[in-house]
Amino acid sequence: MKILRPFALVVVACVLGICARAELELQEKVRPLTLPHHGPFVHTGDGAILGVDPKGVVVSRDEGRTWEVKPIFDSAKFEASGERAVLRTKEGVLLYAFLNRKEMVFKWDDKKGGPQEGCRLPVYVSRSEDDGRTWAAPALVQEGWCGAVRQMIQLRTGRVLLVSQQAAANPGRHVTIVYHSDDLGQTWRASNRIDSGAAGDYPAALKGIRGTTHSGYIEGTVYERAAGDLRLLLRTPLGGFFDSISRDGAQWSAPVPSAIEASDSPAVAVRLASGQLMLAWNRFADPVKRTGRREELSVAFSGNDGVTWTMPQVIAINRVPAGAREGAHWISYPYGFEVAPGKVWITTMQGPLRAGLDEADFVAPVARPLGGPAVRVIALGDSITKGARPGVLPTEAYPARVQAGLRERGLRVEVHNTGIGGERTDQALARLERDVISQRPHLVTVMYGTNDSWVDKGKTESRLSAPDYEKNLRRIVERLRAAGSEVVLMTEPRFGDGNPRNGLDEEPNGRLARYMEACRAVARSLAVPLVDHFDGWTQRQQGGQPVQGWTTDGCHPNGDGHADLAARALAVVEPLVRRAEKNL
Repeated sequence: MKILRPFALVVVACVLGICARAELELQEKVRPLTLPHHGPFVHTGDGAILGVDPKGVVVSRDEGRTWEVKPIFDSAKFEASGERAVLRTKEGVLLYAFLNRKEMVFKWDDKKGGPQEGCRLPVYVSRSEDDGRTWAAPALVQEGWCGAVRQMIQLRTGRVLLVSQQAAANPGRHVTIVYHSDDLGQTWRASNRIDSGAAGDYPAALKGIRGTTHSGYIEGTVYERAAGDLRLLLRTPLGGFFDSISRDGAQWSAPVPSAIEASDSPAVAVRLASGQLMLAWNRFADPVKRTGRREELSVAFSGNDGVTWTMPQVIAINRVPAGAREGAHWISYPYGFEVAPGKVWITTMQGPLRAGLDEADFVAPVARPLGGPAVRVIALGDSITKGARPGVLPTEAYPARVQAGLRERGLRVEVHNTGIGGERTDQALARLERDVISQRPHLVTVMYGTNDSWVDKGKTESRLSAPDYEKNLRRIVERLRAAGSEVVLMTEPRFGDGNPRNGLDEEPNGRLARYMEACRAVARSLAVPLVDHFDGWTQRQQGGQPVQGWTTDGCHPNGDGHADLAARALAVVEPLVRRAEKNL
């Protein structure tokens, strides 16, 4: 092992028989592990660690230093692919889900609609009721072609979920199916099909990808929230994950864009002993050019069930040398395993990453980020800041566009979106420490007022009074400045003509205008830079160009509306970021 800055592992990666020398660089707080296996892993009842391999299971009783290999099924009939899932239920039953390569037949013809008759990679589940000493013969769960099974979880009700997918034809694509079992994996029932209905239509070609065989909603990761609902994050080629929601795992909603930017690769979500969620996934090294889609692996944490996340931090990089084959340098398809409270193993099915990290080291930005320091900017706001919604991808929201614009100007910057739909200034104050101050941002943009000023049906007053809104906004600025962050205030864009009238049957812009004047007053009195979107949209409206066309529904900006917000914000933010960059 050769040590480079901060850690570098020189490995030989073999993909499809082609071997290449690769340099894997780890952030200095990430520990290289010498595991011979990638995940998933679980703890058995006696404290051992159990993993899986193509012919069975592997067991370690010394924290991964040595492993016992235990074949559990007939190797002439079964061989598991690298995409697999394992779970130990609270009742002590072990479940191992895998794709059987012994039955694999790949028949795909784009001109004939995709998967052809006989295209087959079936899903099986094997069970152990005695903590892995003996295993039942694998039972067939799904026929047809499955590209990946990524995860099993057990809900508080005892129900077990298995996230799977299946190839569909005309057009060729994959649909996600979540199987559920109420008898600890003895029998399984399928959910509704989560289906894009299209071949994917990759909007920007990705090197090494066939849109037809990798399209649709695929390779999801699932977690249960405190309220009992379930969230499924699905891989798409559209620059970010899509969300599907369920109450019971049997019926899932139509997916909508999440606020999480991602390359065309899957994530893994892990619930840690602390109660936090950890997400590990690939982001584009360059999201504008859509390059380096599997060269960097990042982690982020959430203390509010995935509503918001900490700033993503790159924990490993495996750069593709000029002229080298990209697939030989991937670090993707991650598995996460909490080996002890707060201590996590992260391994990848594609690529050589075998690493350990401490949760406490990455919930806030590390002192020396992998890839070098960058100016940290946080966008704080409501659903207009969040941006992602039907018709608006996370890469189209103004925070992502501001980041792209700043990077195109040569600035080293990360812009992190912490917008929450429906939020008011009092709620922003309540989460300011957790979501913003803890991330030590150099600059924070703050945009509120649409929800503060709104009058709900049956009410006679705004959700918050204008004086309370102004007081809260002032406190947000003061607390951020006291924590060492520069602040930029932004007024909200005005409503379009097609927006519904509020609960008093008022045209809502009149009331919003008074709150936006209060925002300007705070900016003047505290000498805070101001981006006045409300004035900009008002001038456009008065100039005969209705702003309704810049929205999805009269309130929330569409892609064009976010482009306008970003252009206006860039003019104010850029000089502040340049000044901060000089002090990195």
